[in-house]
Amino acid sequence: MRYWITVIFALSTFLAGCGGSFKEASVELDLTKLRTLLNAIEPLISKGFGEAQISQIENDFKALARNESKRITFPVVYNGAETELRVLVRKEDVDAVEIRFSSDPRLAEQIQQAIRTTPLDVELTR
Repeated sequence: MRYWITVIFALSTFLAGCGGSFKEASVELDLTKLRTLLNAIEPLISKGFGEAQISQIENDFKALARNESKRITFPVVYNGAETELRVLVRKEDVDAVEIRFSSDPRLAEQIQQAIRTTPLDVELTR
């Protein structure tokens, strides 16, 4: 019994550490600017986020109905470490995109900086 309590405690501690370290960056923009933003984010990530993932996000958005969302998770390498880039894309209107990125706090901050400095002609949601 004591063994199982130790195992459960160790596992719960490990899992709590895995999920709590992500931060979010988000924006609402016009569909015509989505690729511009994704292309600005691509160089921030060493591996796992390129043309295939950008196309997947665009195609998933186009397939959504109005007010519908889709979550996509990409395993990526950022700053020499493996992590995840979690993307939530929502169709606000036919050509209005809300996109949220969750990842390593440093990557999320760099994504938010890319949102601020890339010419998107939008209002920031965060």
